[in-house]
Parts: sequence; structure tokens; C-alpha cells
Amino acid sequence: MTADRNPRRLADALQAIPGVRSVVERDGALWADAPLLEVEAMAAAMAELGIRLGTVTAIPHAGDAESTVIYHYIDEHRVINVKTCTRNGALASLAPTVRAASWAEREIRDLFAVEFPGHPNPVPLIRPDGIDTATLREAMCRPAEVARKPVSPLATNPARS
Repeated sequence: MTADRNPRRLADALQAIPGVRSVVERDGALWADAPLLEVEAMAAAMAELGIRLGTVTAIPHAGDAESTVIYHYIDEHRVINVKTCTRNGALASLAPTVRAASWAEREIRDLFAVEFPGHPNPVPLIRPDGIDTATLREAMCRPAEVARKPVSPLATNPARS
């Protein structure tokens, strides 16, 4: 099946996925807010619509073990983003049925300590041996420090002094 070109029908199809609370169009992309998303149902619905997974991204929540996870789907007409939240630090894996999810889920597990139960190969992708996932998550949750003054020697001109 090919993706439906009618944005309203596509939004209605997204709204029918269990756990989707709302669907809005923003800057030409559709955004589905799905705090209690059933990821397997989402994968089945997207396959039925003929829309493929592009990637998966995550944003850790500081102060707890949860993360926002965004599934980015694409077709030849638009981008569809489905935003959800982990529950008890986990979301069901899409990798058994959507091969494109495998590396993204492993990377998110390494960086943000999100577990994907059912993943067929949950070995670390980028995390070195001996480093716990919590270590990298803590670093990602820390606020960035911004330099107050330029630190490059090229930033000042000693000839003008």
C-alpha cells in the first residue's frame, strides 16, 4: 500500500493508533503526541499505511529515569513524528519487525539507559566495555557549560594592543 497523500486522512489514521492523544501539523510535518503509545500497534499501522521508519531519537528527562522517544517516519510526501515517553525506563522494541529500528534502539540504550525489551541483539553499539549506561545518561542530562570569554588565541588581536 502507498502512503495516503491526504493529510487529514493520514492524521485520522495516526489518531486511531492506541495511545495517540493528538495529531497536529507543524512546519509541513505531522506530530503525534502519544504518551501511552503502543509501539507495536504504531509499527503495524505505519506498515499498513506504507510509511517507513527513518530513525528514532531520544531526550533524557533530568532527575528521573524516563526519556522522551520520538519515532521519525518518512514517505515521499512528508515527515511523521510520533512522540512518546518511556515507562519505567523502557519501551517495547520495534527491531523484531522493523529492522531500521535496531541500531537506533541500541544507541539510545547506550546513551540514555532506555531498555527495549524484545530487542533481538541488545549488545552495546557505542558504549565501551565497562561503562555503565547510567554514566552516559548522567552526562547527557547535565547542563552544558558556556565559555564566558573567547578561548581561541585568534579571538584577540595582539597587534592592536
